[in-house]
Amino acid sequence: MAKKKFDAILSAVRVDEEGQVQLARIFERHGVVFSDHFLIDRDDLIKRIKGGQKIVTGKRQYKMGSVFDTGEDVQVVSSKGKDLLSVGSGEADKDHLQSVPRF
Repeated sequence: MAKKKFDAILSAVRVDEEGQVQLARIFERHGVVFSDHFLIDRDDLIKRIKGGQKIVTGKRQYKMGSVFDTGEDVQVVSSKGKDLLSVGSGEADKDHLQSVPRF
């Protein structure tokens, strides 16, 4: 089975009271290695996905630098004129990232 190709891994998010993502913690892929985690805001995350980057959910395996357990793709869904972040199929009126840990 071939490995999935992706550009970054979304490991955790910070959400506001309404459930909308404010910040995202990601690891960016550089060839066969990954960057340290860093924070990006909601607009930058949406811009990356719309720009063609493939971002998946996941977490780093303990003491295994560039080895991750990956999950589903993060998608941008437009609903009622707003861009929403979604993993799998979710609600149409707010971000649906239930499988991603909060920080």
